[in-house]
Amino acid sequence: MPHRLCFPAVAVCLLAGLTVAGAQNASPGDPAGVAKELHQLFLHDACTGEFAPQPDTCLHKQLIEKAVTIGGKAGVVYDVRLRVRGLFEPTTIREGETPDPAHPYYQVGGTIRARDWSAWHIEVSEPKQTYWLNHYPRVGHTIYREDFEATIPMAAGATVTARVVDGNDRQMDNAEPGLPDRMQIIQGVTDRPLDGQMLRLDVVRVTAR
Repeated sequence: MPHRLCFPAVAVCLLAGLTVAGAQNASPGDPAGVAKELHQLFLHDACTGEFAPQPDTCLHKQLIEKAVTIGGKAGVVYDVRLRVRGLFEPTTIREGETPDPAHPYYQVGGTIRARDWSAWHIEVSEPKQTYWLNHYPRVGHTIYREDFEATIPMAAGATVTARVVDGNDRQMDNAEPGLPDRMQIIQGVTDRPLDGQMLRLDVVRVTAR
């Protein structure tokens, strides 16, 4: 596992050679900076310790989240196109909708079915909805690399929360060597494998309805 200096309370890690771009720059597709706090948002669910009974897992905090506020003109709803990249273990969501059959792991609405597995999601306060990022038909000891785009409506002044929640204190560990799904990176974001799991958001385009 790579050497790291971590501050778990705020889920921030400084790692020699790690490249994580700043999160305050407006994207080219968002010149007014409506969703600038979402652009380049990076959420890292870092390991906090070893879990000897299952060496490919590690201990972690059961809740990591970051909330931002959407800008823009009061009363206006914006369609925010996001590029979503992540290294996630699977969970299963019940009664969610699949807006894009090419990306069935992205679910809109519904509730967590597999509560002892990490559930990565984006929650929007207005229009109120939850967008799940790692829904799979079955759970298992696999880390999936996802890279897709999704358009999410967000009202001016809405709170948008990127979050991962887990019903137990263990997660699949990306930094465990010797397995084909481990030691992965998010290209252009991290230049070496990080432990635990992670999410990166980039704003592609913002349009007013």
